[in-house]
Amino acid sequence: MATLTERYIAVVSRGVPEAQRADVERELAAAIADIVDSRVEAGEEPVRAERSALSEFGDPMRLAADYAGRPLHLIGPAFYPDYLRLLRLLFSIVLPLVMVAVALGTLAAGGDAGETASNTVLTGLNTAGQIFFWTTVSFALIERGAGGAARPPAPWNPDRLPEAPPSGPARLGDTIVSILLGAGMAGFIIWQQFRSPFTDADGSPVALFDPALWSFWLPYFVAVLLAGIALEVIRYRAGGWSWPLFAVNAVLDIAFAVPAVWLLLSGALLNPAFTELLAWWPTAGDSVTAVSAVAVAAVTAWDLVDTALKTPRDQRALAAARAARAGNAADEPRAAQPDRGRRP
Repeated sequence: MATLTERYIAVVSRGVPEAQRADVERELAAAIADIVDSRVEAGEEPVRAERSALSEFGDPMRLAADYAGRPLHLIGPAFYPDYLRLLRLLFSIVLPLVMVAVALGTLAAGGDAGETASNTVLTGLNTAGQIFFWTTVSFALIERGAGGAARPPAPWNPDRLPEAPPSGPARLGDTIVSILLGAGMAGFIIWQQFRSPFTDADGSPVALFDPALWSFWLPYFVAVLLAGIALEVIRYRAGGWSWPLFAVNAVLDIAFAVPAVWLLLSGALLNPAFTELLAWWPTAGDSVTAVSAVAVAAVTAWDLVDTALKTPRDQRALAAARAARAGNAADEPRAAQPDRGRRP
């Protein structure tokens, strides 16, 4: 019959890669034997000494994960704040947009109030589940790709403290959301032309935007959105907003908003076939145009104000980080110098 120690080592061994097993078994057996011997020498009974030694090492699955460098959690403390931040943003931005689009699509297809409500709710629940699932899976993969460096192993000691996060106010979650929104808008401009949720009497898709705009304006809007994605990547790599980046962002915002509002107010942006689908709504064209123009102007103004407020804050944070690094660099040579007043 196997001893407690042999059974314990067998459980730990199964939890580590095969290439490590022999070394782990040998190291763990020697460590347990040392503790048992020291307890026996102190007057403890061998059986009790063995149990006490194994208790000190703790759960064998946790110890195996420690040997293998594998986290025992789905999302660790290093990524959890970004995970929550991204979920909140996706639920507050993407989910409402999807539900509004489904509601408008159902109404445009002739659905009644009950059908519109049920489709909107069911799609909202499905979208919420998809957002939660894929966001969680993505961050779990990131956690494992990081090698478990941020997990709190047991037993804990100060040598295992994680490295400090990169200096600067730029957040990965915010950047990911901005990129996803920009890519989503660019993708929607292209998608609505070929797979629009709106269909005519023959079942053919009806584009939301006038197909004639593909000669210039729709590719132009896609290009501006892609430039905004590139700017987000540059901002993240720079550690935050700067005034030159703010100026570029303002130019891109205006370059998108001004033509969009002008095309809306002139009646050239929306597809006439789309407005005809809303015949049950006598003022559909004017209402959609007015709401869309106000929405574009409001979002643009909000982004400009938000970026203007963030830029000085980011600059102060980056300046403080640079000053801290400069101070640490100045202290290192002094710390490395020997004490010349001390005689050997």
